[in-house]
Amino acid sequence: MLQHAHPAKFVAEILGIIWGTYFLWIHNWIGTAISSVILFLGSTIALWNKPIEFLAETALGKVMLVYANPSNFVIYNLSALPVVYGLWTHQGLYVAAGYSLLLLPHLWAWKR
Repeated sequence: MLQHAHPAKFVAEILGIIWGTYFLWIHNWIGTAISSVILFLGSTIALWNKPIEFLAETALGKVMLVYANPSNFVIYNLSALPVVYGLWTHQGLYVAAGYSLLLLPHLWAWKR
């Protein structure tokens, strides 16, 4: 999870979300898959075997480490399902529910 806190990977993933959102909205699964693989997987490969331990002390690193807990990691991954469905069917409620689910672990983590 800490790798997601690297500034270059973070920007690449935001771009992947933007392009994925666009392609899902116009019902283009191929564009969604290609943009996601290039930006998400490409940024992971670019950072392969690079030191990332120092990122744990950054603000973004601390935010991402919330998802290192197994139950939070499951929530992190499952939150994409309602977002994808909502974008495909143009139903904002599902998109909002998915992103709300994504942020839910932070309510528990930051109250400690």
